[in-house]
Amino acid sequence: MRRVASGCGGRVELALDGEEDDMASETLIIVVGGDYLAIEICREILRTSGHRVVLLWEHESDAFDRKVAREARNLAEEFGVLFTLHAEDPTEPGALERAGLSRRSGSENGTCLVAVANDDRLNLRVALAARDLDESVRITLRQFNPILGHKVQEALHQHRCTVVSPAAQAAATYAAAAVDPDCGYALPFPVLETILSRAAHRRDSIDTPSEFNEWTVSRLYGFSERNAIDFGIAGMYIPDAELQMKARIVAVHGRVPYLCHGSDAHPDDALLAEPLKPDDRLVVFGPVRRLRDSRLDAFERAETYISRVADVWSNLGRSIRRTEPLLRNVLLASIALYAAFVAYFTVTLHLTVPAAMYFVMATMATVGYGDITPCHNCTTQPNFGPNDALLVAMLAMIAGLTIFAVFTATITSSLNSAKTRLLQGLRHIYRRGHIIVCGAGNVGSLVIDYLREMGERVVVIESKPDALLIELAREGRIDLLTGDAASDDAIEYAAPERARCLVGVTNSDTVNLEAALGARSRTRLRGQGELNIVLRIDDLTFGSSIQRHFGINSFSTTELTAPTIAGLARFESTRGRLDLFPETQYARRFQLVERAQDEHNMPPPSPPERPGYNVQWIPLYIWREESGGTGKTRRIRDFSEVVPGDRMLFMVPLDQFAPAGQAGQMDKDPAYTI
Repeated sequence: MRRVASGCGGRVELALDGEEDDMASETLIIVVGGDYLAIEICREILRTSGHRVVLLWEHESDAFDRKVAREARNLAEEFGVLFTLHAEDPTEPGALERAGLSRRSGSENGTCLVAVANDDRLNLRVALAARDLDESVRITLRQFNPILGHKVQEALHQHRCTVVSPAAQAAATYAAAAVDPDCGYALPFPVLETILSRAAHRRDSIDTPSEFNEWTVSRLYGFSERNAIDFGIAGMYIPDAELQMKARIVAVHGRVPYLCHGSDAHPDDALLAEPLKPDDRLVVFGPVRRLRDSRLDAFERAETYISRVADVWSNLGRSIRRTEPLLRNVLLASIALYAAFVAYFTVTLHLTVPAAMYFVMATMATVGYGDITPCHNCTTQPNFGPNDALLVAMLAMIAGLTIFAVFTATITSSLNSAKTRLLQGLRHIYRRGHIIVCGAGNVGSLVIDYLREMGERVVVIESKPDALLIELAREGRIDLLTGDAASDDAIEYAAPERARCLVGVTNSDTVNLEAALGARSRTRLRGQGELNIVLRIDDLTFGSSIQRHFGINSFSTTELTAPTIAGLARFESTRGRLDLFPETQYARRFQLVERAQDEHNMPPPSPPERPGYNVQWIPLYIWREESGGTGKTRRIRDFSEVVPGDRMLFMVPLDQFAPAGQAGQMDKDPAYTI
């Protein structure tokens, strides 16, 4: 068999003899894209058995082309003939056919197309071209806009098309880790309904009840790993602890309390009968709000109305101090004119000084009550009166109009400037317990919405805020600082020493790191201890270096979404892959699955190679729809609590499908998805 890789220097062929016959039996998956996400998706798919992957992409830049070719060589060395790189523009006529897609490949071998390029339009164009070539090909489509993605999926759903937004997938984990540093993976549940609802109603007030009964309405769920004492449940039994936290205890030192085999429940009765020890290591899954509130070191949110009033007055005073010198000159001139007019009318109209001051003020303000007037016999008097009093009075009126116009315009401008600075500009934040979000792009905007949903006060640093972000700031739902997140001034104004967390989710890895280091330096300088920092670092190698040198944990959008997209290439119910208790003797790998129950309401089915096998699975939650399209979620312990129409979220231990003797080798487990 011959595997072909092409780079900027031409085509590279690596031949492996004796494998031509095996290739025909492998399922073909064509991946369209040329970034780290596409490479990681190829690797994830190749880690499963029964798949052959073709990466279809050609960069305009020779540097990027060489990088893709280098990564392709690494994949070829790791997986051999199962991987092929076709360095060709996927939109060119015949490119998909040359990659292996034919008019009958999908119907016979289940061919899949995974379009994950950075260009939404290109992805859709390639997907439709593949559909024209073979209507039975399965498509997984990357779309940054979840609303557009839903429309595409809705139109092509009957044609086996799944649309995913990496930004929406990754944003859930960033938001969860911001409020619970021990949370390593999060997702909205149910995924599709939640993302669409949030995207369609970003302007609405978010009011999630703080009281959680057996049925909840929280949208963001996550996995948190801590000791029992850190959850505040040491000495309690698992059922009581779950009732207190309103969450599911997934594992205790690798032991699973609730396990199902098909439709049968097989709980660990011995584990359920033991009280939790303080040092028991737990993995808990539930609403992120509950995970946050279960922390013993939960930050006290002390933001008050007084702090907001102080913020307004501080900005107003700063705006007035920054006014133009014209205001000072007009003020001095008005005082001099007022004094001169008072002196003149005191003498001319024979008034006392207080009466003259009153008359001049009424005249300059153009009020003119008529109780004091320089007009005597005005209808018959041919001139301006004694000492031209009428002329001077008119001059006082004109001066008053000019002076008050300048003052009115200046004060109005100062108020508008203060309001603009309060909404968008750089000014000191006087809050406590807020969360700083650097960047409000595709990922950042969703992070902001998740945090708002959980009742967090959010301070956003964004250099180019959109109209919706400004509207949220105007309505007081967020604090917006318009500036560069890498600027020390912007970080200083955001008050990181009083914040709970900083989330760096701009499109630049270096900007995220610079913002984090600036905030941490200021926090340490003020003696406030360590600030919880969550960073988006798309370069996996760079992220590892940051962890090693700076001790800052980071998440990669590629790392968070590649396993999900790889699973979605074959099964639309995949929601991610999890490694629990990594780097310990309890390490296990699980597949996270969201499954819509049809009228037959069957438990997770057996894999094709094991007909009749009762799949082992861990029950988590169900979502049950109510009237009007809304719904609530509920923890479940076995399959008897599931009814037709429910969306069931559960975990599948992958070691049950590993070959004999390989159950503990997580990287060699064959993937299985319901």
